[in-house]
Amino acid sequence: MRPEYKTLTCHAPFPDSGRRRISHEFDVVPTIEANGCNFYYELQGQGPDLVFIHGEIHGIDYWEYQIPELALEYRCFAYNRRGHAKTQLTNFGFSLVNQTRDLAALIDQLDLVRPVIIAVAFGTTIAANYAIQYPERVKGMMLVAWSELHDAMQYFHRWKQYNEEATQVLETRGRDAFVSLLRADAGKRIYKVIPVDSPVREKSIQMFASHPIEEYRHGMLEFGSSVPDLAPAFRKLDLPVLGLCGGDDPYPDKPEVLAGMKNFREAPAIAGAGRFVHWERPKEFNAVVREFLQSLA
Repeated sequence: MRPEYKTLTCHAPFPDSGRRRISHEFDVVPTIEANGCNFYYELQGQGPDLVFIHGEIHGIDYWEYQIPELALEYRCFAYNRRGHAKTQLTNFGFSLVNQTRDLAALIDQLDLVRPVIIAVAFGTTIAANYAIQYPERVKGMMLVAWSELHDAMQYFHRWKQYNEEATQVLETRGRDAFVSLLRADAGKRIYKVIPVDSPVREKSIQMFASHPIEEYRHGMLEFGSSVPDLAPAFRKLDLPVLGLCGGDDPYPDKPEVLAGMKNFREAPAIAGAGRFVHWERPKEFNAVVREFLQSLA
C-alpha cells in the first residue's frame, strides 16, 4: 500500500548541554500498511540502514536524541509497534511471532538492506527473533536493557497487576487520571522502569499513558505471554551484538546469559541512567552507538 506522507520538524537538543539545537525536517513521516496493520513510522537520512525498535508501551518519541544525529550519516527507520499510539489497534496479532512478521514486512516494503537493529527492552525480543529467523538479513544488533530476552515472564506477572489498575482508571476516570496515577506511583509501586528522579520522568509518563486502552487490557499481555527464552537460539548466531544498559536499571542486563555467543559483548553500564539510557544520557549512549557502527564498517 502506498504510504501516506506528512511533514514533521524535529528539534532535539541534548539536555543541559548548551549544544546547538539539531533541527532537521523529516520529509518522510508516513503511515504504511504491513502484515495487516497500519503503522506510524519515521524514515530519515541517507546511508547504511538502521532500524530502531521500542519496548512495550514505549514509542518513537524516545529516539529524539538518536535519529536526528545519526541520520546525518545513516538512513534511520523507527516505527510505533502494533497497538501503540498512532499505529493501528488491531483485534489480534500482538504475539512475538506476529510482531516479528510486522518487522519483516516493514523492512521488505521499505527496501531496507541488512540493517543494524537498535532495540530497547521488549523490542529486543522482536529484534532477536528476527535475527534468529533471518540471520543473513541483519548486519549487527545493539540490545539495550535486554533482560526480557531471557526472562519475559517476570514482566508479564507484574504487567498483569499493573494493567488491571491502569485499565480500571482509564475506564472509570479517564486519561488525565491515569497520568496522575503515574505521576504519583510510577517507578515506585507500578511500572518500575519509569525513572523517579530524572529529567525524562514526565516525558516517560506521557509516553506510557498515550496508548489505546486495549493495549493495556490485552495487547501487552498477549505479547508478554508469547515470548519464550530466546537466549539459547540467539547465542548460536554468528552476528555482531552489543549489549548496554543504564547503571541504575532496575532489571539490569545479565551478559552471562549469552556466554559463548561468538560476537557478543556487553558494554560498560552508563552511570546515572536507568531503563531509558538513550533518553537520559544521550551523548554517552550515542558515542557507544557510533563506536559500534564504526566497528561494522
